[in-house]
Amino acid sequence: MTAQARKPHGKNIAGIKRGKAAASDPQREQAMAVLQQFRFVFKSAKKHFLWVERETGVSGSQLWAMAQIADTPGMSVTELARALAIHQSTASNLIDKLVQRDLARRERKSDDQRIVRLYLTRQGQTIVAKAPQPVEGVLPDALMRLPKTDLLKLDALLKGLTQLMRVRDASGRHTPLADI
Repeated sequence: MTAQARKPHGKNIAGIKRGKAAASDPQREQAMAVLQQFRFVFKSAKKHFLWVERETGVSGSQLWAMAQIADTPGMSVTELARALAIHQSTASNLIDKLVQRDLARRERKSDDQRIVRLYLTRQGQTIVAKAPQPVEGVLPDALMRLPKTDLLKLDALLKGLTQLMRVRDASGRHTPLADI
């Protein structure tokens, strides 16, 4: 082990105290309280996704995509990807599944065959109309309802947190939460 990689006495490699002292360390206690908040957020989101799937037969990400198309009939795949904050190929894959199930359809304009417009079928419209709310999921809904100053603070804090993480996967930024 190099001098930099050595474990400090009484601590693990991450610098967190082990043993009896760990239980009374205020930093650790606060970190565990925040960890519990993350667990609460993700468990709540998962519970909502399961409810959506049970009630509608589509995944949370599929429902959000369908709701976006219902709100903006004729939108492009690029516009859908932007609205859901996902990669364009992920949006295209979502649409493929919806088209296969006859919940959405693609249409090409006769004047420019490269442009594909998205629409819901009647069955897709019925699912969106009867779907549990919020259709975008509980986490995106809560984030959109936060005051702007709080959202900016949260964004900055989460950026700092991700910089401290020893393993990071930036591709997760463009993956629907229901698919993580």
